[in-house]
Amino acid sequence: MGCSADLHCHSRRSDGSLEPAEVVRRAHKAGVSLLVLTDHDSVSGYDEARAEAGRLGMSFGAGIEINTGEADGVHILGYGIDPASPALAERLKEFRVRREKRVAVMVERLRGLGLDLTLDEVRGESTETLGRPHIADALKRKKLVKDRGDAFKRYLTRGSAAYVDPMGPTVAEAVAAIKSAGGWASLAHPGTVKKDFDLAPWVEQGLEGIEAFYLAHTRPQMARFCESAKRYGLVTTGGSDYHGPGTGREDLGGVALPEESLAGFRERLGLTA
Repeated sequence: MGCSADLHCHSRRSDGSLEPAEVVRRAHKAGVSLLVLTDHDSVSGYDEARAEAGRLGMSFGAGIEINTGEADGVHILGYGIDPASPALAERLKEFRVRREKRVAVMVERLRGLGLDLTLDEVRGESTETLGRPHIADALKRKKLVKDRGDAFKRYLTRGSAAYVDPMGPTVAEAVAAIKSAGGWASLAHPGTVKKDFDLAPWVEQGLEGIEAFYLAHTRPQMARFCESAKRYGLVTTGGSDYHGPGTGREDLGGVALPEESLAGFRERLGLTA
């Protein structure tokens, strides 16, 4: 039986399309009782979201998603963090600078392809953290693509003319940043990582969880990731990776998190069941 928790979602503070409070309201309407906001390289939406969750009587937690520089799309989720941590703030600022450098190079490549787009126009699509989705949104607004999916397919995926390799931190650096704020790290959407990835080095670097339950995962994948969690003593986490209307990731609370996994997550955070 699945539980009403969503441990992975995004707001406009990164690449979502809704303000933090609206994400909480929609989660409440969808029947989610425990929500964790995990914006990319940003915790600035925490206070707003927590206040709205309190008003609605929902359990709410601080989270983060850090995109690493690994070529295979390795993202690290952070849970149990102190969003006011100065050490974390400093590292996230550095990571956002790296992101903007990457976006700037991609914009120049797009301009070289004849597309009329500026970095300022891309900046206008985000309230804080820049990424490829904001390039896609800027292209859509200028009617140069149909939607985010079209932009990624034509210009922003590996192998396309405007793609630039990630400039984010290493897995070890991402885990260390999360730990500096008193949190613990979970591997995000492992099904999007190369098939033969090795968890062992990341566990040695401090990884403590794996997002076994994710919308794009098949049942065999979820079973495999749960088995890996048992092998390495990891907490299993899960979430919808909700980004909001118009993003292609619009199923908030769409992942049924097993009761055992939710209990393990709550225990790791020191929460009562």
